[in-house]
Amino acid sequence: MQVRDLPIFFLVLVFAGLLLGVYYIKPYKPVVSIVPVAEEEPQWHAFTGRVVMPSLDDMYVLGNSADRDLLQFERFLQGRAAGLHFAAADYFKKHNCVAARGENSPDVVLGIKLTLDSLGIFEPEILFSNISDENFKGLVLSQIQTYWRYPRSEQGNLEVWVPVVWKSCYRHNSN
Repeated sequence: MQVRDLPIFFLVLVFAGLLLGVYYIKPYKPVVSIVPVAEEEPQWHAFTGRVVMPSLDDMYVLGNSADRDLLQFERFLQGRAAGLHFAAADYFKKHNCVAARGENSPDVVLGIKLTLDSLGIFEPEILFSNISDENFKGLVLSQIQTYWRYPRSEQGNLEVWVPVVWKSCYRHNSN
Protein backbone atom coordinates (compact mmCIF):
# COMPACT_ATOMS: atom_id res chain seq x y z
CA MET A 1 0.00 0.00 0.00
CA GLN A 2 1.40 3.33 -0.97
CA VAL A 3 1.17 6.61 0.87
CA ARG A 4 -1.09 8.17 -1.74
CA ASP A 5 -3.77 5.47 -1.04
CA LEU A 6 -3.86 6.19 2.71
CA PRO A 7 -6.66 8.86 2.65
CA ILE A 8 -8.91 6.58 0.58
CA PHE A 9 -8.23 3.66 2.94
CA PHE A 10 -8.99 5.88 5.94
CA LEU A 11 -12.27 7.04 4.33
CA VAL A 12 -13.36 3.42 3.73
CA LEU A 13 -12.63 2.56 7.39
CA VAL A 14 -14.70 5.53 8.63
CA PHE A 15 -17.59 4.54 6.37
CA ALA A 16 -17.46 0.91 7.60
CA GLY A 17 -17.40 2.14 11.21
CA LEU A 18 -20.49 4.27 10.61
CA LEU A 19 -22.32 1.33 9.06
CA LEU A 20 -21.49 -0.88 12.07
CA GLY A 21 -22.59 1.88 14.46
CA VAL A 22 -25.93 2.30 12.71
CA TYR A 23 -26.44 -1.47 12.65
CA TYR A 24 -25.96 -1.85 16.42
CA ILE A 25 -28.05 1.16 17.52
CA LYS A 26 -31.32 0.04 19.10
CA PRO A 27 -34.48 1.71 17.79
CA TYR A 28 -36.22 4.25 20.01
CA LYS A 29 -39.24 2.91 21.87
CA PRO A 30 -41.82 5.47 23.02
CA VAL A 31 -42.34 5.76 26.76
CA VAL A 32 -46.09 6.37 26.44
CA SER A 33 -48.26 3.78 24.79
CA ILE A 34 -50.76 5.04 22.24
CA VAL A 35 -54.34 3.98 22.87
CA PRO A 36 -56.58 4.02 19.79
CA VAL A 37 -59.59 6.32 20.11
CA ALA A 38 -62.94 4.65 19.57
CA GLU A 39 -64.94 6.53 16.96
CA GLU A 40 -68.58 7.22 17.67
CA GLU A 41 -71.04 6.33 14.99
CA PRO A 42 -72.67 9.45 13.59
CA GLN A 43 -76.37 9.70 14.25
CA TRP A 44 -78.57 9.80 11.20
CA HIS A 45 -80.29 12.95 12.39
CA ALA A 46 -77.09 14.88 13.14
CA PHE A 47 -77.58 17.08 10.07
CA THR A 48 -80.07 19.69 11.19
CA GLY A 49 -80.75 23.24 10.24
CA ARG A 50 -80.76 22.83 6.49
CA VAL A 51 -81.45 26.22 4.95
CA VAL A 52 -84.18 26.45 2.35
CA MET A 53 -83.59 29.69 0.50
CA PRO A 54 -86.62 31.27 -1.14
CA SER A 55 -87.27 31.28 -4.84
CA LEU A 56 -88.17 34.40 -6.76
CA ASP A 57 -91.87 33.62 -6.29
CA ASP A 58 -91.45 33.62 -2.48
CA MET A 59 -89.71 37.01 -2.31
CA TYR A 60 -91.57 40.29 -2.06
CA VAL A 61 -89.84 43.23 -3.73
CA LEU A 62 -90.53 46.44 -1.81
CA GLY A 63 -88.48 48.67 -4.09
CA ASN A 64 -85.94 48.35 -6.89
CA SER A 65 -84.72 51.86 -7.68
CA ALA A 66 -81.31 50.41 -8.68
CA ASP A 67 -83.01 48.40 -11.45
CA ARG A 68 -81.21 45.19 -10.45
CA ASP A 69 -81.80 41.86 -12.18
CA LEU A 70 -83.98 39.82 -9.80
CA LEU A 71 -83.10 36.44 -11.35
CA GLN A 72 -79.43 37.12 -10.72
CA PHE A 73 -80.29 38.24 -7.17
CA GLU A 74 -82.18 34.97 -6.61
CA ARG A 75 -79.14 32.94 -7.72
CA PHE A 76 -77.00 35.03 -5.36
CA LEU A 77 -79.29 34.18 -2.43
CA GLN A 78 -79.31 30.48 -3.32
CA GLY A 79 -75.52 30.48 -3.08
CA ARG A 80 -75.59 31.93 0.44
CA ALA A 81 -77.43 28.99 2.05
CA ALA A 82 -74.26 27.30 3.33
CA GLY A 83 -73.19 30.41 5.24
CA LEU A 84 -76.56 30.67 6.96
CA HIS A 85 -76.43 26.96 7.81
CA PHE A 86 -73.04 27.51 9.44
CA ALA A 87 -74.30 30.53 11.39
CA ALA A 88 -77.22 28.54 12.80
CA ALA A 89 -75.27 25.39 13.72
CA ASP A 90 -75.10 26.16 17.47
CA TYR A 91 -78.84 26.77 17.71
CA PHE A 92 -79.63 23.42 16.11
CA LYS A 93 -77.14 21.59 18.31
CA LYS A 94 -79.07 22.84 21.35
CA HIS A 95 -82.52 22.17 19.87
CA ASN A 96 -81.89 18.89 18.06
CA CYS A 97 -84.89 16.85 16.95
CA VAL A 98 -85.53 13.46 18.53
CA ALA A 99 -86.81 11.28 15.72
CA ALA A 100 -86.70 8.05 17.72
CA ARG A 101 -89.53 9.27 19.95
CA GLY A 102 -91.41 10.84 17.09
CA GLU A 103 -90.90 14.37 18.40
CA ASN A 104 -89.97 17.00 15.89
CA SER A 105 -88.98 20.50 16.81
CA PRO A 106 -90.60 23.06 14.52
CA ASP A 107 -88.78 24.52 11.56
CA VAL A 108 -87.28 27.96 12.09
CA VAL A 109 -88.68 30.73 9.91
CA LEU A 110 -87.22 34.23 9.70
CA GLY A 111 -88.72 37.03 7.67
CA ILE A 112 -85.75 39.20 6.75
CA LYS A 113 -85.99 42.58 5.09
CA LEU A 114 -82.84 43.06 3.00
CA THR A 115 -81.88 46.55 1.89
CA LEU A 116 -79.11 46.50 -0.70
CA ASP A 117 -77.45 49.86 -1.32
CA SER A 118 -75.59 50.98 -4.43
CA LEU A 119 -72.23 49.83 -2.97
CA GLY A 120 -73.48 46.23 -2.72
CA ILE A 121 -73.71 46.19 1.09
CA PHE A 122 -76.70 44.54 2.78
CA GLU A 123 -78.58 46.03 5.72
CA PRO A 124 -80.70 43.18 7.13
CA GLU A 125 -83.61 43.57 9.51
CA ILE A 126 -85.66 40.74 10.99
CA LEU A 127 -89.36 41.50 10.59
CA PHE A 128 -90.72 38.32 12.16
CA SER A 129 -89.57 35.03 13.58
CA ASN A 130 -91.08 31.95 15.18
CA ILE A 131 -88.25 31.61 17.74
CA SER A 132 -87.17 33.82 20.63
CA ASP A 133 -83.42 33.05 20.62
CA GLU A 134 -81.78 36.46 20.23
CA ASN A 135 -78.32 34.90 19.87
CA PHE A 136 -79.48 32.97 16.79
CA LYS A 137 -80.99 36.09 15.26
CA GLY A 138 -77.83 38.08 15.97
CA LEU A 139 -75.63 35.44 14.34
CA VAL A 140 -77.77 35.44 11.21
CA LEU A 141 -77.76 39.24 11.00
CA SER A 142 -73.99 39.45 11.52
CA GLN A 143 -73.42 36.71 8.91
CA ILE A 144 -75.39 38.72 6.35
CA GLN A 145 -73.77 42.07 7.24
CA THR A 146 -70.23 40.71 7.33
CA TYR A 147 -70.01 38.24 4.46
CA TRP A 148 -72.69 39.10 1.91
CA ARG A 149 -71.51 41.47 -0.81
CA TYR A 150 -73.24 42.12 -4.12
CA PRO A 151 -71.91 43.89 -7.24
CA ARG A 152 -72.27 47.66 -7.19
CA SER A 153 -74.91 49.57 -9.10
CA GLU A 154 -74.92 53.07 -10.53
CA GLN A 155 -77.43 54.42 -8.03
CA GLY A 156 -80.45 53.50 -5.94
CA ASN A 157 -81.14 50.50 -3.77
CA LEU A 158 -83.07 47.25 -3.67
CA GLU A 159 -85.45 46.39 -0.82
CA VAL A 160 -86.66 42.81 -0.62
CA TRP A 161 -88.57 40.83 1.99
CA VAL A 162 -87.12 37.30 2.10
CA PRO A 163 -88.57 34.38 4.10
CA VAL A 164 -85.75 32.02 5.10
CA VAL A 165 -86.57 28.56 6.50
CA TRP A 166 -84.26 26.25 8.44
CA LYS A 167 -85.50 22.65 8.49
CA SER A 168 -85.15 21.23 12.00
CA CYS A 169 -84.79 17.64 10.74
CA TYR A 170 -83.47 16.76 7.33
CA ARG A 171 -84.35 13.37 5.94
CA HIS A 172 -83.31 12.37 2.48
CA ASN A 173 -86.21 10.84 0.57
CA SER A 174 -85.06 8.15 -1.82
CA ASN A 175 -88.46 8.01 -3.56
